[in-house]
Amino acid sequence: MARRKALIGGLAGVAALGGMLAWRSRPLKALPDIDAVPVPDRDTLWHWVERLNAFGPRLTASPAHNRSVDYIADELAAMGLEVHRQTHRIRRWTPGRTAIGIDDGAAIPVAAPYPYSGSTGPQGVSGQLVWFDKAPRDFAAARDKIAIVPVGRLDLKTITTLMLFERKATLPDASADLANGEVVPVLGPLTNIFLPRARAAGVRGVICLFEGLSDELAQGQVLPFTTPYADCPALWVGDGERDRLKQAAARGASATLLLEAGIEDADTDTLHVVLEGRNPQETIIVNTHTDGPNACEENGPAGLLALARAHAARRVRNRSIILVFATGHFQIPQMVEGHGQATSAWLLSHPELWDGKSGHARAVAGLTLEHLGCTEWKDRGGHPLPTGRLEREIVYTTNPVMEQVYRASVAGRTKLRSLTVAPRLSHMFLGEGAPLYLSGIPSISLVPGPDYLCQILDDGGLDRLDADFAHQQVESFSRALCYLDAIPAQSIGNVASTWDRPFGKR
Repeated sequence: MARRKALIGGLAGVAALGGMLAWRSRPLKALPDIDAVPVPDRDTLWHWVERLNAFGPRLTASPAHNRSVDYIADELAAMGLEVHRQTHRIRRWTPGRTAIGIDDGAAIPVAAPYPYSGSTGPQGVSGQLVWFDKAPRDFAAARDKIAIVPVGRLDLKTITTLMLFERKATLPDASADLANGEVVPVLGPLTNIFLPRARAAGVRGVICLFEGLSDELAQGQVLPFTTPYADCPALWVGDGERDRLKQAAARGASATLLLEAGIEDADTDTLHVVLEGRNPQETIIVNTHTDGPNACEENGPAGLLALARAHAARRVRNRSIILVFATGHFQIPQMVEGHGQATSAWLLSHPELWDGKSGHARAVAGLTLEHLGCTEWKDRGGHPLPTGRLEREIVYTTNPVMEQVYRASVAGRTKLRSLTVAPRLSHMFLGEGAPLYLSGIPSISLVPGPDYLCQILDDGGLDRLDADFAHQQVESFSRALCYLDAIPAQSIGNVASTWDRPFGKR
């Protein structure tokens, strides 16, 4: 893993070490003419979405996830493609029974287990309740006790949005923009990590309170998914339990926290296929991940299957197209050390397909597809309800040509709600497009963030997806792939600068 840490740290500079040119990117006077490649029809795409969802929650290396990866491999093989597998072994944590009981006999409803937190055994752990208004630097006051920690929302205030990304364009109109103070449930748990401190202080268990979300929206959230095993059992509860828990702690009550969980070695596979081009020394990487809890997270493989079938049928491809179905997005710490995403592990293992060094192929562009067809649901009156709008498509375009290609590729769509952005800081890039960016590969990355993104839902929340919207998104990325196959590498250029990478060099 030390080698992997060093490699991750060096991904952004690997091209410079290999002597690659750092071409500046400027918008082209005109994009080349392309022959559109028809993708499989809406019903075929939706069939793949339904089949993937039918496996149930597909958390990393679970039996359901492994069966879904085998299904993807079978579909690719049926297209006549050679499927390459890269196997990773992880320590898989699987939760079982959960409960919280107060010493007066009251039961506190559990919203969700905290992923990879720990295990109590069948008897649970008991101790006096200690309330914290927020996660402290030092949990010593809860040694040998059970801590209660509210986890606040990280709403997208103007300054937060400014730090996250540069907003470029709203398509087709301003309704695609972010509102000041907009709620994004996943950001609070992802940015407020404290279990290691609780474990170091000898806390027996932690009750985490979802602040600012309805109890229904808090139910079944698989958050955070970016932390290693903490050896400190923790459970999520809804904000509706705040008063009861705070009062119990104030009177010195004790509680028993039960989180039965198993941990064992398990294998999980990343897949990739190569569609050979006339110039195999130049490649385009198209990636997604395969693990997730519901129908939208992750249905990107359905989109990649559609692109594989469409572009494998092309008579001529100028460049080789590599489609990567990465595992490990929901257990990133076991895939890479340091900053990265699931695709980072694949890049580390296959430099010959992208880094351009000493006879290796050079990736001139990339595309990332995640969370297709999402509609918008928001908390209203204590319940998540549909707003009647499409979920905003957050689309990273990492240089001016990528922005130009995306706008051309979505022209004429009847279902569109895109906000195009670029990262302000290189390490604050959401989704599986981040490894491409950190490797200096210009890309277009689709990563919508609905409130239910990480939530286990009845029937996977399939009714929250719009099949026509998903199909139009895949059609757009197919057109983008055609453009990127036709534009000279010098014209595509390099990734744009960020505040911490002022020259945007590979």
